[in-house]
Amino acid sequence: MKSKKADTEYALRYVISHDGDTSKMAAHIEEGEGVEIMSMGSGLELIKDLGDADDVAALYGLNDFQGTHGIGHTRMATESDVDIRSAHPYWAFPYNDVSVVHNGQITNYWIMRRTMERNGHRFMSNCDSELLAVYTAHNLSKGISLEDSLRQSIGEIDGVFTYLVATKDQLGMAKDTMAAKPLVLYESDDLIAMASEEVAIRAILPEEIDTTDPYDEEVRVWQA
Repeated sequence: MKSKKADTEYALRYVISHDGDTSKMAAHIEEGEGVEIMSMGSGLELIKDLGDADDVAALYGLNDFQGTHGIGHTRMATESDVDIRSAHPYWAFPYNDVSVVHNGQITNYWIMRRTMERNGHRFMSNCDSELLAVYTAHNLSKGISLEDSLRQSIGEIDGVFTYLVATKDQLGMAKDTMAAKPLVLYESDDLIAMASEEVAIRAILPEEIDTTDPYDEEVRVWQA
């Protein structure tokens, strides 16, 4: 076990070789006093922190990251705590390679959370967005495809929500029945870009482009 990159004030980052049960390994690691796993994956790395987006990107060297896909979220906490546990993206303990960002409010959060907890899942925060990560991980662990999980969520989760899910090899999005939370999509033969506002996409694609606004109850999944 070795350190991967510069440690932060609150977290250590490690590379661990393991070919056994991930959940047992995670439970064993957290037996250490004061140890808590913030994220774990073999194909995804989650960065959770507080502060200005440019400062966070510089701290973790995000501009040097390379890969097939990624999601991110800068948010102002309106109802949840301002701490690392409540920062996006969200992961679902102890599942590998599940990452979720969400814009909106889930009104049946506590009902759904208690259901997930009865199924043995744990939550690290009181932010409703975390439910989407746990819900997705639960479905994927049962053999449900990402696309079917996204479609199922529209009927089972109440409230207003637009959310993105990244797994090791897929990227997906879903909007609720009211489609109140914005999402702008640009799609070409070799690039998918999504953001809450078109200006964010045009910041990286200054040429003339055509974007679309996904409809209510729309679900899309792309293979990485």
